[in-house]
Formats: sequence, C-alpha cells, structure tokens
Amino acid sequence: MSTTVPKLLFLHGFLQNGKVFSEKSSGIRKLLKKANVQCDYIDAPVILDKKDLPFEMDDEKWQATLDAEVNKAWFYHSSISKELDLSESIKFVSNYIKENGPYDGIVGFSQGAALSTILTNKITELVPNHPNFKVSLIISGYSFTEPDPENEGQLRITEKFQESFTPNTDSNTKLLFIYGESDQAVPSIRSKYLHDLYKSKLPTEKHDLLKSFPHPGGHMVPNKKDIIRPLVEEITSALTVTE
Repeated sequence: MSTTVPKLLFLHGFLQNGKVFSEKSSGIRKLLKKANVQCDYIDAPVILDKKDLPFEMDDEKWQATLDAEVNKAWFYHSSISKELDLSESIKFVSNYIKENGPYDGIVGFSQGAALSTILTNKITELVPNHPNFKVSLIISGYSFTEPDPENEGQLRITEKFQESFTPNTDSNTKLLFIYGESDQAVPSIRSKYLHDLYKSKLPTEKHDLLKSFPHPGGHMVPNKKDIIRPLVEEITSALTVTE
C-alpha cells in the first residue's frame, strides 16, 4: 500500500460517537500512536430519537445523551435480524473510505463491529480498487442470526445477510476478536459464534489469521496492558505485511 503511515478506521457502538469511542479505546489508541499508526474515528449517520431505544431511559438521562451528541448509531436496533437495514451506513462508510482512504484496517465496537465485519468481507466490492484490509479488529462483535429451521435449537445467519457475513476467502486479513466473558449486551457466545463462523468458512491454512482475546469484563473496550499489548502487537505485525 502506498501510504507511508498505516491508517485504521474506527467505528463506534450504539449510543456513542467517534469522540467517545476514542476515549473508551484510549489504551489501544495510545499504543498504536506510539507505533506510528493513524487512528481515524468517525460518527455514525443514524440519529436516534428516544423512541428508537430498545430500553427505557428517563428524560434527564436522554437530555444528557443529546447534550453529549451520542444519540448516534449505525442502524436502528431490532431483535429480528431480517428487519435490520445497514444500507445507509454501508454507503456512508464506503464513501468516507473512498474520500479519505485507502485504509490498512478497520476497528469496530458492538454495532460498529457488526458493520466493520461486513466491510471487511466486502471492501473490494464496495470500494473498487481498494485492497483488502490487512487487519480487522472486532470488539464485542456479533452477526445477524435467526433460528435454523433445519437444525432445531441452532442458529444461522439470517438469509438477508448471509452473503454479507461470508468471509472473502481470497483475502489475508488478520481477524482479531475481543469479547468480554461478562458482557450482558452482547453475550460472549454471540462473539464466539462470529469467530467460529469464520473458522468454518475459511480454508484450514488461513485459520492462523484468526485470533481471540477474551477478557473478564463486560461490554467495553479493555484498556489493561496485559490484554491490549499482545493485541496491538498482532495489529502492528499485520500492518507491516506486504501483499
């Protein structure tokens, strides 16, 4: 890639913005900065009203949410996967990458992780002439599932998004998964499902591109050095690989 300084694009979670995600991921960001990696944080295009929340929030807290400008999301929440619509955000981020890229990798948290997974799989299609990412960091990530009609008690990717969550087997993107064992918002079983989906779809010789970093915390970006140092080493080693 022609850029002299490696660049990563960061996608925040539900009810966040780029500034908040930058603060929440400060441990990773500072280590990357020391390694001369540029970190670009952007705001999601979906502006939420109080009625769009999947939980109750009192007026005072909602006003604080508005004041902090964190009433943002990549898509409206729905517990029914086939109802989700990511088209606006996929177009928004793709256009951002066209104008500000190319990017060597992408980092997403929660909703941003679900979106960044799709972008990782389809970047060369969504942004013509853009290379595959060298690294994709998926923090508290998940896929869009529904009960599998052919296997009772099991899940599958909902039909609408099956192509979106199919890995590009031609790429050599390093895929790093971080998830909290105590996560209540995105239970670790959902993040593990996404990891295992990749493992089942990628050829065996590419399984070493998949790395998991579980931590004991909840729905958060870990900042403890013992967790993030090896993670950042994986990122920087991926960024130095030439295609």
